[in-house]
Amino acid sequence: MKIKVNIVIWFLLCLAFAKAQTIPVSDASELSQAIKNAQPGDTIVMINKEWKDVEIKFKAIGTAQKPIVLRSETAGSVKLTGNSTLRIGGDYLEVHGLWFENGNVGKNNVVRFEADSDTPATNSRLTNSAIINVNPDSRDITNYYIALHGKNNRIDHCSLLGKLNKGPAIAVRLKNSIVNNHRIDHNYFGERLPLGFNGGETIRIGTSTYSKQSSRTIVENNFFERCSGEMEIISIKSAHNVVRNNLILESEGTITLRHGDYNIIEGNVIIGNNLPKTGGIRMINKGNIIRNNIIIGTTGKDLRAPICVMNGIPNSELNEYDPVVDGIIQNNTIINCSPVTLGIGSRSNATVAPVNTKFENNLIYNSNRGLAILSGDDISGISMAGNKVNSTLIEDFNGVDVVDFKLEAANGIYIPTADSDALLAGVKTSPKVRVDATGALRSQLRAGAIVPGNFKPAIALTSQAGVSFIKIDELRNLSKDIAVTVLDVEPGEKTLEKAIKNMSGPTILKLTEGNYFITKAIKLSQNLTIIGRGNDKTFLKISEEADKAPQYIFRLNGANELKIKGIHIDGYTTSETVKYGITSSNNPSSDLYSLYLEDVTFINFKNTDGGAIFKAYAGTKADTISIKNSRFKDSYRGLNLSYENDETGKYNAEHIRIENSSFIDIDQFAINYTRSGIDPGTRGGHLLIDHCIFYRVDDSDKGRIIKVNGIENVHIKNSVIDNSRATSSIVHLKGNNHVIENCVVFNSGKVKLSANAQEINLERFNPKWENTENFKVKNGSGLINAGTDQKNIGLINND
Repeated sequence: MKIKVNIVIWFLLCLAFAKAQTIPVSDASELSQAIKNAQPGDTIVMINKEWKDVEIKFKAIGTAQKPIVLRSETAGSVKLTGNSTLRIGGDYLEVHGLWFENGNVGKNNVVRFEADSDTPATNSRLTNSAIINVNPDSRDITNYYIALHGKNNRIDHCSLLGKLNKGPAIAVRLKNSIVNNHRIDHNYFGERLPLGFNGGETIRIGTSTYSKQSSRTIVENNFFERCSGEMEIISIKSAHNVVRNNLILESEGTITLRHGDYNIIEGNVIIGNNLPKTGGIRMINKGNIIRNNIIIGTTGKDLRAPICVMNGIPNSELNEYDPVVDGIIQNNTIINCSPVTLGIGSRSNATVAPVNTKFENNLIYNSNRGLAILSGDDISGISMAGNKVNSTLIEDFNGVDVVDFKLEAANGIYIPTADSDALLAGVKTSPKVRVDATGALRSQLRAGAIVPGNFKPAIALTSQAGVSFIKIDELRNLSKDIAVTVLDVEPGEKTLEKAIKNMSGPTILKLTEGNYFITKAIKLSQNLTIIGRGNDKTFLKISEEADKAPQYIFRLNGANELKIKGIHIDGYTTSETVKYGITSSNNPSSDLYSLYLEDVTFINFKNTDGGAIFKAYAGTKADTISIKNSRFKDSYRGLNLSYENDETGKYNAEHIRIENSSFIDIDQFAINYTRSGIDPGTRGGHLLIDHCIFYRVDDSDKGRIIKVNGIENVHIKNSVIDNSRATSSIVHLKGNNHVIENCVVFNSGKVKLSANAQEINLERFNPKWENTENFKVKNGSGLINAGTDQKNIGLINND
């Protein structure tokens, strides 16, 4: 019996002191088996190669002393592509050195800290890993780069960029686990382009449903660069979180305390570099603290102000706006920014002003004359004390003093000089702010985030963020330059059609004088530039050999850039008419595209069944549509970007620029660039029309030559609208950022203005055309040299 007992003890001791194994795996089957057999202390090593369409389920149990590790053979040399995903579930698991790139996981999340619904991850870690350019087919599909479930997990030293679709890069989920105690630190979040509707956060902690629950997640020492997916860069929707010592650079949005109470935002450095709509920190809800932050060169106003304190909605629902109560804003430094905004409402029913909120020992400096603080409503519930502004700023609030302090450059930012110290004496605060943004102890009460004369860098500027295997400079330019093929194409039947069909990679096609005939619609899957000799010399037409009229000339079917220059494009056929000149993809896509037209004529696109010279389909979005020196004539419609109509605030293009171009004899609108819904979190589109002519466009009683409903920024200048006699309202401009300037309207309807839209120097006189082919004007015309640039109103260089 004694012998048996000794054998059992010996066996248990062997288990306890068993040597941890290093297990190399070379395919998905070996990996799955290694995970299944893994014991505490084991390391599973994925060999260096491309792993395509691998669904990793890392479900195991390690210990604090002996975690189970899954890592690449060499950090960054395991490339996970296609629909590859990672699920982490269990206890004390670590993942090191993986790289997800250029994949498509559909509605799935790339990484999920949950092996299955019953097995979240706890005490686990994802480190030194990258997720880059992994996107589904449509921007409307919601997924996350990382879904953070469970408790006590960490994401650190990772690089995440290139997300184009709906859903945050990292989402902390509270559905099955409150008091998460997660840590998100030392990560690089690279460029995120504007999504165009709500859902483009970079980090979101919680949701409105669970916003009264505590997450206790820490977001610290990260670097956010050009994270402009939507207005909320970091969206806090839960309680007791900390966002500290992060660097945010050139990002169009804010750290937003959207829902949830008792959060702390401290030590962050936010640098806008004066780019449009860069913002700071937005406060809503109860007991939140904003302190020791440095905000420089942000231009956003209202909800994107450097610091914005909002009004609340009475008895608000969980997804609405709770009033600000017991808020604390202390020792922040704001330099060369738009005004701090207090008491502003996001909706007309936001009538509850902030209560028992403190604005103390903040430092505001601006080299230009302007307001330091803008109050949008009653702010008697915000007490002010110890705040300092420099003498160029205008202020009339008690507790805000104008003093002549100085700044000096230090560590890439500006700090108060040592000889300004006495001028910046602050007041006692509760709670005390014991250190400044550099971590230095405060021996005296001083306004601002950094003690005057302290040349130690702010902690946010010292973090080593991102993966070890790709430098941030390389990440910024990760897309490799692909050689561009240049080909000469002779006129004739299908010569252009064949050249495009045989493209391999981005191509420039050079056309000579003459006629180019096509028989079929052309789908473009690769970037293309077509250069002719001029719109009066190079002609693209429909061949008489075509079996039927193509539906369109060009469709961007995977290509993200099309440039056309110096070509006359004719939609005429002897039977049916071509419906569209150019279209976006007809399938929803997460990719942005751009279209550039210069010295191009489009004529005879007369299909009245919804036809247009250009059509953008729902679910697609252009970054830029640029039209210069071009002519659109004898067609049913011009540019149609009006198919986003689900009330979520989507729109089909970020920037449209139309310069020195004409629209002549267009049956309906020249431009229809609208969005049905309004979302204050998105930029809302930009339209510039300069030196253009609209002649006999939409000449009907209910016609509208330019439709821009819901578009945020519209500027029409130096242009002529003529001979739309029956049209009662040629354009309706609505909003602060809608302007028609230095234009002439003749024999046409009125410009309708509302909601502070502006009309500047709008004239009504006969343009006196010499002809309406190139719209040259007669001597003595009031258009001559009358533009804001001293060039003619209307077309320039049109001899």
